[in-house]
Amino acid sequence: MFVELIELLRCPRPHEEAQLVASAVRSEARHIVDGMLGCPVCSAEFPITNGVVRIDEPDIPTPAEAPSPETALRLAAFLELTDARGFALLCGRWGAHADLIHRLCETRLVLINPPPNVAPDVSAGVVLVRGIIPFAPGSARAVALAETASRELAQSAARVVGPGGRVVGPVTLDLPEGVKELARDDRMWVGERAAAPGGPPRLVSLKKASR
Repeated sequence: MFVELIELLRCPRPHEEAQLVASAVRSEARHIVDGMLGCPVCSAEFPITNGVVRIDEPDIPTPAEAPSPETALRLAAFLELTDARGFALLCGRWGAHADLIHRLCETRLVLINPPPNVAPDVSAGVVLVRGIIPFAPGSARAVALAETASRELAQSAARVVGPGGRVVGPVTLDLPEGVKELARDDRMWVGERAAAPGGPPRLVSLKKASR
């Protein structure tokens, strides 16, 4: 896990928001490779092993998937990854395309429950979860949700995205609450996290969603 993202991690347990504290055993190039994350409120501990933050083991492991240049290009465009600002989340099978997306843009990528054939070093962080994505509300610039996302995971992912940020998912998945649909095709929809009350309207380049 990239050290600058550690301060954005939050304990997923049901209590007031608490920043996780990291203890590194082995670090390389500003990444914690092995160590431990601890919660100062509930004393929960979450290991970091071989660059992977293990919050909870997923109920269903993500199957392996081959990287696709076409899918990588679509995701980078739909998520508006046009600069190095902030970080984006790729959930489930979308993590298979992280290396190709990284070649298209400089945005840091965090992989949530990626396929087993994806090496941790292709991203800024890898996190295994069961239902709650453990980042501070509004801390990410965008998220791509996969077909296997539960309602709980999809809603927590939407909360992690800042106002005006992109949320992308397959047409088989309902949009999370607080996300406005902007466009869709036969495979994916593109949404935007609701802006703060009183904020200015935001122009988008994609076509309006068909009704």
